Parts: sequence; structure tokens; C-alpha cells
Amino acid sequence: MTFEEQLNNHTTLPDFATYSSEPLPDWLEDDDLLRDEAALLGLSDARLDEKTTLIRLYFKRQTAFLEREREQVGEKIGELNLLIEQKANRVDELKQKIARLETTKPAGEPQFLRTGSGLLAFLILLIGTYFLIAETLKPHFQESRFIAIGVLLAGVFGRYDRTTVASEAAVNVTIRRLLAETGLPLAASFFVSMQALETQSALKTAGLFLFMFFLFVAAGKSIPSLLTALQNDFRYWQQGKKLEKERIPKTEAWENEINGVTISLDALRVQKWQLLPQLNRADAEWHRINTRRDVLIQLFENEFNLARSLRDRLSERQKRAIVAS
Repeated sequence: MTFEEQLNNHTTLPDFATYSSEPLPDWLEDDDLLRDEAALLGLSDARLDEKTTLIRLYFKRQTAFLEREREQVGEKIGELNLLIEQKANRVDELKQKIARLETTKPAGEPQFLRTGSGLLAFLILLIGTYFLIAETLKPHFQESRFIAIGVLLAGVFGRYDRTTVASEAAVNVTIRRLLAETGLPLAASFFVSMQALETQSALKTAGLFLFMFFLFVAAGKSIPSLLTALQNDFRYWQQGKKLEKERIPKTEAWENEINGVTISLDALRVQKWQLLPQLNRADAEWHRINTRRDVLIQLFENEFNLARSLRDRLSERQKRAIVAS
């Protein structure tokens, strides 16, 4: 809905009841008559507060319709302020949702290149090690290839466990645990070295043993870790795709709602601005009438006090003459 349509729907001023003020008596409309009334009252035995209360009552009737108008317009403006606040809060809430959605990211960043290159490097290294083991066992076993595969798997994956001494510092290191983790890599390396000892020198055999042992230990630790990292990379990638897929429709829907609420909010503000002059006019008229009331009461009290101060110094004949005039 466009702003013009919202404006046409929401900015019609409410129909407030029209009141007419009661006319004041003549002695309150004319200052001279008011002075005469105060002087006559001062010369009599009447009380001043009775007359001032009457004056206040007349003016209260004069301002009654203004007070009702001020109350009705004020209530309407209060309702509009509440609606404006609610819609403004909704706009802020939607903007915060969009900001949070824009900054939402997966639990981690996928590192396919790093993980893939690590796995590829270990794969090439293990392939080379397989051929090394197969050539070493070839003079002693007819099925050296299958035996080489078994030895390689035993050496690499023999130490695989959910928690290892090398991966968790909090794990207590014991001889039993150390042997459980390095036993198969050690046995596989020792087995191949013993076969190589018959055809190679002791130094080369020792070098082969150390190379294969540390290779098996490193591969047994790194390959499962890299596979877990690869699994996490795919999970992060899927999370990112899912967030991106959700972000576009949600953002568009929230932005459309923001536009609609903003148009409605502007229309409500226009309606409020149209009511403010009416409220200001009623306030100004109310203050003007009350100010006039206070001035007349002050004038009446001054004339009353003056007449009361002269009353005891006048004779009855003079008083009757003043009253008659």
C-alpha cells in the first residue's frame, strides 16, 4: 500500500462533539458593571468568597467544553503515540533481525584446500611406503603385495583411538597406554626391518625402522584428524549454503514488512500532526478564559475591599444613595 493510500485511510480527523459555552452574565462581561457589583457587595454584609465562588463557577461552565475537547483530543493523540511506538519498535526489531541474519555465519570456515592437500600428501606418502614394504618383503614372501598392505594398515591404523597421548594433553601417560598406542606401529616397523636385515646393512635397516615407525605414528594420528576435519568442512559448507538460502527470502520479507510499517507509521504521524493544532487551540482558549477569570476576580476583590473599607465611614443615607445610583 502506498503512502497516499495509507494517508487517506488513517488521517481522517475524528469527529469530536461540538460544545457551545454558556454566556456570562452582564456584570461579568462589563468591567464597570463588575466594579459596581463589587462595590455594592462591599457596602453590604455579604461575604466575598460567595461571589468569587460564583464567578469561578460561571467560568468553569465556560471552559467545560474546552476541557472535554482537550481530553478527547489528548486521548486520541495518546492512542496514536502508542501505535507509533509499537510500529517503531517493530521496525527496530525487524532491522535487528536483518542485521543478525547478515552477521550469522557457520560454526567454522571450510578449509578444503588445506585438508585435501594434507590427505593427498599422506596418500602419496603411504603409496610410496607400500612399495617400499613390498620390495623389502619380496625376497621372503611370494604374496608380498598383500602382506605389505596388511603391514601398512597395521602400522598406520593400529594406534587409532578417540583419545591419544599425542592429541590430548590431559590424558595420563602410562607405560601400558603408550604401548597400546605404539605397539602395532612398532611391531610393523620391526617386522619389516627384520626382513630387510637379511639383505641390507644394519645401518640401513635401522634407518628403515626409524623411518617407518615415525611415519606410522604420524600417519595414524594425522589421517583420522584430517578425515574429521574434512567432515567438518563439509558440515560448515552445508551450513553456509543453508544460511545463504534462508537469508535472501527472509531479508526480502522483512524489508517488505519494514516498508509497509514505515508507510503506516508516517500516516499515523501525519494524523497526529493534524490533531496538534486543535489541541493547541483548545489549550490556548482554555488558558485565555482562565486568565480572564483571574483578572476579573482580582478586580472584583479590589473594588470589594475598597468599598468595605469605606462602609463604616459612610452614613446610611450615603449608602442608600450609592445603592440607588
